[in-house]
Amino acid sequence: MFFLQTFNTLLLILLAASLALAAAPETRSSDTNSCTVLACGNPGVAGLPGRDGRDGAKGEKGDTGLQVKGQQGVPGKAGPAGPKGSTGAQGQKGQKGEMSAVDTVQRQVAALEKTIQTLQAEVSKSKKIFAMQGVTTFGGKTFVSTGQTDNFANGKALCSNAGGALAVARNAAENTALTAIAKRNGKHIYLGMSDLQTEGKFMYLNGQAVSYTNWKSSEPNNFKNGEDCVILLQDTQWNDINCDHQTLIVCEL
Repeated sequence: MFFLQTFNTLLLILLAASLALAAAPETRSSDTNSCTVLACGNPGVAGLPGRDGRDGAKGEKGDTGLQVKGQQGVPGKAGPAGPKGSTGAQGQKGQKGEMSAVDTVQRQVAALEKTIQTLQAEVSKSKKIFAMQGVTTFGGKTFVSTGQTDNFANGKALCSNAGGALAVARNAAENTALTAIAKRNGKHIYLGMSDLQTEGKFMYLNGQAVSYTNWKSSEPNNFKNGEDCVILLQDTQWNDINCDHQTLIVCEL
């Protein structure tokens, strides 16, 4: 222990002497070079590293590197859907499209079918008219008859199927013309009117109120509450009668 302390003391003395010599100015004699009294010793042991200095100022941005730009990475996953936007304004109305050839043909066929149906109906009416007898034209009307008798309902249907209606006298002249047909056939004629809907209120078949009448005296009397139809007698006068009565059917076209 004692020797160790002595050695350390000598080592410190030598180190101090070396430092003193290094710091002292060099002395020369006028004649010869000379060294200091103490001999030069071996270099001392290196001290511990000092602390890092402070960071310097940030340097300027360097030039762009010479390497080729890398490839684009893989796209990431799609994000969640955003909220629904508001409804936009209505656009302008577009131009009408052209009709296709198929549509044109279909329309033409439909028109032809309708025309054929109309012609067939006209031919059917003409056949029924030609089957009638005693054609009389008066004041723009044509009165025709089959010469047969029937009740009011059947007579109305017969005239309707021929494209006409049961004859009516809307004035004295027409009443006279129909009377001539009645006399020629020797039978009374059903007129196209009745009070089936409202008792005592006679109406034409088209629903209009009767505007001209030529009732026989005391007629109409609705005998036994069963006379709702009208016949033209051979003397130009009218009489109400049961609608099931069989008499001459005359149609007007």
